[in-house]
Amino acid sequence: MTDTKKVVVALIQNKKEEYLLIRLGNYKDFGKYQNAWCPPAGHLKENETQEDGLLRELREELNVTIKPIELITEWMQDEPGEIAYWWKCKIESGKVKNNYEIAEHKYFSKEEIKNLNLWPATRKFFERYIWI
Repeated sequence: MTDTKKVVVALIQNKKEEYLLIRLGNYKDFGKYQNAWCPPAGHLKENETQEDGLLRELREELNVTIKPIELITEWMQDEPGEIAYWWKCKIESGKVKNNYEIAEHKYFSKEEIKNLNLWPATRKFFERYIWI
């Protein structure tokens, strides 16, 4: 048994090719990253597939049904002991809504994202896969 926590991250674009990013709510103290932007994500439950975790998390947190399309990459996250699986996803149904975990959501162009306060793993992802 490993103590590594697994996180799934949904990279979603709209028709304008802007990326959906969220800011987390105040339900937890995230320190200097309290108001940082990141893609929607969540922890996998034991024995849950990445695809099932993405579906569950985005339904719970944003009120949408998504389709996982492709695993882009995986690496260790900002939190020690967390590995993230970054997936390209598409919203199939529903309208994005905030809840107690999500303070705000918005679509941004890849250029706009460069000027945002981002979680380090989000900035690292965009540097390696989007801004190239």
